[in-house]
Amino acid sequence: MDIQLLADALSPVLRDPAAEDSFVYGLAHLPAAGTDVMVNVDPEVEDRDDVAVDELVERVAAFLAITPEQWSQVLTDVVAEVEDAVGDQPVAQPTALRDDLALTSTVVFVDAVLLSFVAPLQFPDGVIRVQLDAAFAFEDMDVEIEGVEPVAFDGLDDLLDHLGQEP
Repeated sequence: MDIQLLADALSPVLRDPAAEDSFVYGLAHLPAAGTDVMVNVDPEVEDRDDVAVDELVERVAAFLAITPEQWSQVLTDVVAEVEDAVGDQPVAQPTALRDDLALTSTVVFVDAVLLSFVAPLQFPDGVIRVQLDAAFAFEDMDVEIEGVEPVAFDGLDDLLDHLGQEP
Protein backbone atom coordinates (compact mmCIF):
# COMPACT_ATOMS: atom_id res chain seq x y z
CA MET A 1 0.00 0.00 0.00
CA ASP A 2 1.20 3.48 -0.85
CA ILE A 3 1.16 5.35 2.47
CA GLN A 4 1.12 8.76 0.79
CA LEU A 5 -1.95 7.69 -1.18
CA LEU A 6 -3.64 6.82 2.12
CA ALA A 7 -2.65 10.21 3.59
CA ASP A 8 -4.12 12.00 0.59
CA ALA A 9 -7.33 9.97 0.79
CA LEU A 10 -7.69 10.81 4.52
CA SER A 11 -7.53 14.57 3.94
CA PRO A 12 -11.35 14.94 4.06
CA VAL A 13 -11.50 13.40 7.57
CA LEU A 14 -8.14 14.33 9.14
CA ARG A 15 -6.61 17.78 9.37
CA ASP A 16 -3.23 17.90 7.65
CA PRO A 17 -2.69 14.13 7.45
CA ALA A 18 0.96 13.13 7.32
CA ALA A 19 2.49 9.86 6.16
CA GLU A 20 5.29 8.36 8.18
CA ASP A 21 6.89 4.97 7.54
CA SER A 22 3.91 2.61 7.53
CA PHE A 23 1.12 4.74 9.03
CA VAL A 24 -0.72 8.05 8.65
CA TYR A 25 -1.64 10.50 11.38
CA GLY A 26 -3.57 13.74 11.74
CA LEU A 27 -5.91 15.64 14.02
CA ALA A 28 -9.66 15.18 13.85
CA HIS A 29 -12.68 16.25 15.83
CA LEU A 30 -14.50 13.48 17.68
CA PRO A 31 -17.94 15.05 18.28
CA ALA A 32 -19.18 12.30 20.62
CA ALA A 33 -16.29 13.06 22.99
CA GLY A 34 -16.38 16.81 22.36
CA THR A 35 -12.67 16.96 21.67
CA ASP A 36 -10.01 16.98 19.00
CA VAL A 37 -7.82 13.90 18.98
CA MET A 38 -4.73 12.66 17.20
CA VAL A 39 -5.79 9.83 14.91
CA ASN A 40 -3.17 7.34 13.76
CA VAL A 41 -4.19 5.05 10.92
CA ASP A 42 -2.27 1.79 10.71
CA PRO A 43 -2.97 -0.32 7.61
CA GLU A 44 -0.80 -3.07 9.12
CA VAL A 45 1.11 -3.41 5.85
CA GLU A 46 3.54 -5.87 7.42
CA ASP A 47 0.65 -8.22 8.28
CA ARG A 48 -1.86 -7.51 5.50
CA ASP A 49 -1.48 -6.98 1.80
CA ASP A 50 -5.16 -6.73 0.92
CA VAL A 51 -6.24 -3.55 2.74
CA ALA A 52 -7.91 -1.05 0.45
CA VAL A 53 -7.35 2.68 0.97
CA ASP A 54 -11.06 3.44 0.75
CA GLU A 55 -11.78 0.77 3.39
CA LEU A 56 -9.47 2.51 5.89
CA VAL A 57 -10.87 5.94 5.07
CA GLU A 58 -14.40 4.62 5.69
CA ARG A 59 -13.22 3.05 8.95
CA VAL A 60 -11.76 6.34 10.22
CA ALA A 61 -14.89 8.26 9.18
CA ALA A 62 -17.10 5.68 10.93
CA PHE A 63 -15.06 5.94 14.13
CA LEU A 64 -15.25 9.73 14.09
CA ALA A 65 -19.03 9.41 13.65
CA ILE A 66 -19.44 7.26 16.77
CA THR A 67 -22.62 8.31 18.56
CA PRO A 68 -22.65 10.00 21.94
CA GLU A 69 -24.45 6.93 23.29
CA GLN A 70 -21.72 4.60 22.01
CA TRP A 71 -19.04 6.89 23.46
CA SER A 72 -20.81 7.05 26.80
CA GLN A 73 -20.98 3.24 26.89
CA VAL A 74 -17.23 3.00 26.16
CA LEU A 75 -16.51 5.38 29.06
CA THR A 76 -18.88 3.47 31.34
CA ASP A 77 -17.10 0.20 30.50
CA VAL A 78 -13.65 1.74 31.03
CA VAL A 79 -14.62 3.20 34.41
CA ALA A 80 -16.18 -0.08 35.52
CA GLU A 81 -13.10 -2.11 34.51
CA VAL A 82 -10.67 0.29 36.22
CA GLU A 83 -12.74 0.57 39.38
CA ASP A 84 -13.14 -3.22 39.56
CA ALA A 85 -9.39 -3.69 39.15
CA VAL A 86 -8.38 -0.96 41.59
CA GLY A 87 -10.96 -1.79 44.24
CA ASP A 88 -10.16 -0.07 47.52
CA GLN A 89 -6.55 0.70 46.60
CA PRO A 90 -5.62 4.35 47.06
CA VAL A 91 -5.53 6.69 44.06
CA ALA A 92 -3.47 9.85 43.72
CA GLN A 93 -6.48 12.11 44.17
CA PRO A 94 -10.07 11.02 44.76
CA THR A 95 -12.31 12.24 41.95
CA ALA A 96 -14.80 10.68 39.60
CA LEU A 97 -12.71 8.69 37.11
CA ARG A 98 -15.15 9.48 34.30
CA ASP A 99 -14.48 13.20 34.85
CA ASP A 100 -10.70 12.62 34.99
CA LEU A 101 -10.42 10.59 31.77
CA ALA A 102 -9.03 12.49 28.78
CA LEU A 103 -8.61 10.92 25.35
CA THR A 104 -5.12 11.65 24.01
CA SER A 105 -4.87 9.58 20.84
CA THR A 106 -6.36 6.81 18.77
CA VAL A 107 -5.04 4.18 16.42
CA VAL A 108 -7.46 2.95 13.78
CA PHE A 109 -6.85 -0.50 12.37
CA VAL A 110 -8.96 -2.37 9.83
CA ASP A 111 -10.84 -4.33 12.48
CA ALA A 112 -10.20 -2.49 15.77
CA VAL A 113 -9.54 0.89 17.34
CA LEU A 114 -7.07 1.52 20.15
CA LEU A 115 -7.77 4.49 22.44
CA SER A 116 -5.24 6.07 24.79
CA PHE A 117 -6.54 7.94 27.82
CA VAL A 118 -4.86 9.75 30.67
CA ALA A 119 -6.40 10.29 34.08
CA PRO A 120 -4.00 12.87 35.54
CA LEU A 121 -5.65 13.16 38.94
CA GLN A 122 -6.10 9.46 39.67
CA PHE A 123 -3.25 7.95 37.65
CA PRO A 124 -0.74 10.76 37.09
CA ASP A 125 1.94 8.39 35.75
CA GLY A 126 -0.41 6.12 33.84
CA VAL A 127 -1.93 5.60 30.44
CA ILE A 128 -5.15 3.67 29.98
CA ARG A 129 -5.30 1.84 26.67
CA VAL A 130 -8.66 0.60 25.48
CA GLN A 131 -9.34 -1.63 22.52
CA LEU A 132 -12.64 -1.30 20.69
CA ASP A 133 -13.90 -4.03 18.42
CA ALA A 134 -15.02 -3.64 14.79
CA ALA A 135 -18.38 -2.24 15.98
CA PHE A 136 -16.62 0.31 18.25
CA ALA A 137 -17.66 -1.47 21.44
CA PHE A 138 -15.34 -2.01 24.43
CA GLU A 139 -13.27 -5.15 23.98
CA ASP A 140 -10.18 -4.99 26.17
CA MET A 141 -8.16 -2.63 28.35
CA ASP A 142 -4.84 -2.29 30.10
CA VAL A 143 -3.29 0.35 32.32
CA GLU A 144 0.37 1.22 31.95
CA ILE A 145 2.00 3.03 34.85
CA GLU A 146 5.43 4.57 34.39
CA GLY A 147 8.07 2.65 36.28
CA VAL A 148 5.84 -0.39 36.76
CA GLU A 149 6.39 -3.52 34.69
CA PRO A 150 3.16 -4.23 32.77
CA VAL A 151 1.46 -7.55 33.42
CA ALA A 152 -1.19 -9.00 31.10
CA PHE A 153 -4.17 -11.00 32.31
CA ASP A 154 -6.64 -13.07 30.32
CA GLY A 155 -9.59 -11.55 32.14
CA LEU A 156 -10.83 -9.84 35.24
CA ASP A 157 -10.94 -13.12 37.18
CA ASP A 158 -7.23 -13.72 36.51
CA LEU A 159 -6.43 -10.15 37.59
CA LEU A 160 -8.41 -10.53 40.81
CA ASP A 161 -6.72 -13.88 41.53
CA HIS A 162 -3.34 -12.18 41.05
CA LEU A 163 -4.26 -9.27 43.33
CA GLY A 164 -5.44 -11.68 46.03
CA GLN A 165 -2.15 -13.62 46.16
CA GLU A 166 0.21 -13.18 49.07
CA PRO A 167 3.36 -11.17 48.18
